[in-house]
Amino acid sequence: MQNPLPIDPKAALRHFKKSDERMATLLTSALATPAPIELPKPKKPDEFFTSIVRSIVSQQISVKAAASVYGRVEALLGTVTAENVNRADEDELRACGLSGQKTRYIVHNASIWHEVPTTSFSDMSDEEVITELTKLYGIGRWTAEMFLMFSLARPDIFSFGDLGLMQGLYQNYGYKKHWRRKVLQTVEAWSPHRTIASLVLWHQKDNEPVVY
Repeated sequence: MQNPLPIDPKAALRHFKKSDERMATLLTSALATPAPIELPKPKKPDEFFTSIVRSIVSQQISVKAAASVYGRVEALLGTVTAENVNRADEDELRACGLSGQKTRYIVHNASIWHEVPTTSFSDMSDEEVITELTKLYGIGRWTAEMFLMFSLARPDIFSFGDLGLMQGLYQNYGYKKHWRRKVLQTVEAWSPHRTIASLVLWHQKDNEPVVY
């Protein structure tokens, strides 16, 4: 495939004004806040393994705890690369705060990383990248979709497996959880700018006023 278009909030806003006025309003608001949405930028292939390790470390723990554990892993390895993981002692990795399972995931993925066609990711479709990534230990579809968004900066990604996105959609559109058809229609109408819509929903959820 050809390289996808960059994430473009201006083009997305023009599209949403025609296809979804509610999302157009949310995007306008998200761009105007003191802390506007941050647009992902594509990473280089030699940074991809680091992204995978960060994702595994972050699973099922808080953001703060994940940052602490990852910091210790980084201090141990110097640079978080497959080569450095392959040279590391598993017990030392586990001592960074990783569970036994996460340690096995990271060690196994490092051992086969040379087989992952990372330099071809830019030429692959979204689904082709997902297929490759989900061959790795500890990497499911949601993690692969986050990789597409934040490591490859693909412009048309929405994850139905992300609880925050689904909650944001239900809240902002007044949908009920069993209204699957309406949800699918709404998300489809955002294409080819579903990544921007996802960023908007996360941003809006993180910045909604607290009610005491």
